[in-house]
Amino acid sequence: MEDNDSEHLALIRRWLAGETVDNTVGIKVVSGPLHGRTKIVELDQSGLPPAGFRGRPGRTSGPWNSAAKHIYLAVRAPDAPAGWIYKYAGADTAADG
Repeated sequence: MEDNDSEHLALIRRWLAGETVDNTVGIKVVSGPLHGRTKIVELDQSGLPPAGFRGRPGRTSGPWNSAAKHIYLAVRAPDAPAGWIYKYAGADTAADG
């Protein structure tokens, strides 16, 4: 079982490093309340990531409205390991729970 766990961890490390494995890659999140995190996504048949996502930062201190869902959009970034980043586009304060 430990070998299987270490294989999974190795796979996750590769995704976090921006390597595409099994059509999945980790894309860095830039700006906004989720800044510095990595979103692991499955690429489409053309090798493109999902256009964006909405997320909540959870319990954080600071000026962010934790009730709002924050919008991130995929942006090409040749200097990023995956070639893409998710850039903060703003808060959706009308989002339902």
